[in-house]
Amino acid sequence: MSQLKVNSIVPVGGLPSGAAGGGIIQTVTVTKTDTTSLTSNQSEVEFTGFQPTITPSSNSSKILIMVSLCYGATSTTYKARLKRGSTNILQGGSGGNRQVSSFGLGLVGDGNQVDVASFIGIDEPATTSATTYKLFFINDNNVALRINRSVDDDNDATGGRHVSTFTLMEITG
Repeated sequence: MSQLKVNSIVPVGGLPSGAAGGGIIQTVTVTKTDTTSLTSNQSEVEFTGFQPTITPSSNSSKILIMVSLCYGATSTTYKARLKRGSTNILQGGSGGNRQVSSFGLGLVGDGNQVDVASFIGIDEPATTSATTYKLFFINDNNVALRINRSVDDDNDATGGRHVSTFTLMEITG
């Protein structure tokens, strides 16, 4: 089998003004098809089993982060915090006593419906070491967040099971 390996391909006329010439080096995805429930009461709870690890090839690489999370929640909202290892990343600015997060998960209509929360961001880890990205959730009401299912999870035609994905793409710097 033949292979062609290159670090980059640049058009004959060169790159357009302002172009960085970046490209995708590698992709890592964690796909969660089973269901789980997470409960938080004013403290972070980690979404275990949904933690992709990537090893950047260069200190200057950037990591494109894409999360698609199917969930059911009818009586409270959740805040999602993204972390690189134990370091909070890509979160809103400080706001007094308000909790900061990477993205929020709102209420879903009724007990047998689900919603999708999506997040896209770019991190600059400045390392060539294996790096694990994690999601943590927090709410104030001790109410379970259902992943890949509705709150009621009815076993009939109105019920459903879903899939969530957490994707990392290394992009040249």
